[in-house]
Amino acid sequence: MKKPVEATTQNSFNRSVDSASETVHHAIDHAAEAASPLITRVTKGAHQTVDKMANGANNAADSFVHKGEQLNSLKQKLTNGTRAQVRGHPLLALTAALAGGALLGFWLTRKGDAK
Repeated sequence: MKKPVEATTQNSFNRSVDSASETVHHAIDHAAEAASPLITRVTKGAHQTVDKMANGANNAADSFVHKGEQLNSLKQKLTNGTRAQVRGHPLLALTAALAGGALLGFWLTRKGDAK
């Protein structure tokens, strides 16, 4: 399920792409009105290219939204798993945090002495 903000952002992006696509189509049509059959064929190819580019941009936006949702879900799972481990083993979590802090402090102190 898409969140309202993500869906709004995606819809806004899609509307912007569609609007830009329509503007380019209008410009192509205007140029084609005064053109020969050769230009008409080129115009048709240009329309197809613009459509492909717009579809690619919309697909990329959809992929970004989907990946964002996946990362958010993963973050939630990791947070819940960590919370359960800390609640299940509070002394071990405290010891690990202290050891990590001491190791980081030692490492940063040695980096400062090397200068």
